[in-house]
Amino acid sequence: MKFLMIMVFMGLNFATPIALQAASKESNLEHDISQSPAPQITDAGLNLQQAEQLAVQRDSVSKSFKQNEMAFVDQARATDTWQDPRIKLGMQAVPIDTFDFEQENMTQLIVGYQQMLPRGDSNTHASESMMAMSRTQTALAQRRQRQVLMQVRQAWLDVVLQKKTLDIIQANRVLFEQMLDISQSFYASGRQQQQDVVQAELEISLVDDRLERARSALVVAKANLAKWVGEENMLKGVAADQADLRLPGMKSLAELKQHLENNPELIAMQQQVIGQQKKLALADDQYSPQWGFDVTYGFRSGNNGDNPANGERSDFLTAMVTLDLPIFTENKQDRNVSAEKQRLQATRYRQLDVNRELLKRLMAVMGRLQKLKDRHQLYEDKVLPQARQNAEVSFSGYQSGVVSFFTLTRARVTELNTRLADLQIDVAYNKAFAELQYLIGENS
Repeated sequence: MKFLMIMVFMGLNFATPIALQAASKESNLEHDISQSPAPQITDAGLNLQQAEQLAVQRDSVSKSFKQNEMAFVDQARATDTWQDPRIKLGMQAVPIDTFDFEQENMTQLIVGYQQMLPRGDSNTHASESMMAMSRTQTALAQRRQRQVLMQVRQAWLDVVLQKKTLDIIQANRVLFEQMLDISQSFYASGRQQQQDVVQAELEISLVDDRLERARSALVVAKANLAKWVGEENMLKGVAADQADLRLPGMKSLAELKQHLENNPELIAMQQQVIGQQKKLALADDQYSPQWGFDVTYGFRSGNNGDNPANGERSDFLTAMVTLDLPIFTENKQDRNVSAEKQRLQATRYRQLDVNRELLKRLMAVMGRLQKLKDRHQLYEDKVLPQARQNAEVSFSGYQSGVVSFFTLTRARVTELNTRLADLQIDVAYNKAFAELQYLIGENS
């Protein structure tokens, strides 16, 4: 019996997988940002950093990826373990005439231990495949966090755009009111016709329409931002005055392409390829025979007069080794290996497509950023100063009676449009830069 217990202990001990020592290291997850304390929003309103933190904390999709990551780690540990052993207990060679356990020499109480061993390196390959899937979930969680940051930045910038648009339009409304006062004064003195007064009133009404459209767009932008940060965190509004709309600099295209290789989408595809390679190795393991061993102890009680020593009967010990022979492989192992090879190639094709798609997005974003930067420079150097000067000259000319009210109105509207266009360019640049950060990372 001692020998049997030693064999059982050895079987259970060897079932502990060596390969999972590495898996235990893989299970150390990165700090969950969702556990960080919620930011304190001041009376100035929600700034960009607070919006980013709230959005990441509230996102449930990235949390689901992290749960899947831990699930695959647990599954990898379970996979890289021997099958449960079997214990058999029973009686053998019992005489059915008397059922006397001591009547016959061969009557035995048997206790057996059976253990099947893994087929080839199947346990290791299956566990490594699960760990690759776990790392895939880690990469998908990182991709989701980048997506959340990009989306909340763009949503926050949309709110800033509409708030600053309102400020610009309201400031220009004051100028149009001044134009109305001047036109009424000139009409009262007989210097201008009533049409100028009507035109000025119409322009103010059109400005009011712009204000309403901007307010409507602001409501939509706030609703989109609230989706990420929560309605309760929008009560104090958005700190638009703290918005830094300066144009961030960019690195060279070669450097950006190098950083693109660390994009979580590519990493996820790389891990999927690794996982599929392990599945192919697992299919190859099916060609290996599966070994097993069986140890049985037979206890015999009583004695027998035919025994010269007239003592107790000797117990029996039986040890056997079993194995299966994968001979008929054409419609089983061969087909499984072929299927896994095709799945591996399909995964590589998807990896290539993801790489091309990310590169296309990088080139498109770089092109947009460069053109927006050129337009920003054009507005700063020429368009804005020219529009401002045109409005001032037209206003002076109208007061002097050498410029028509229509020309003055057109100059004021043009100045308003150029200021709004300049704001839109700056916001569009920062939104495109947020997409660039998604592609290449925060610190790239």
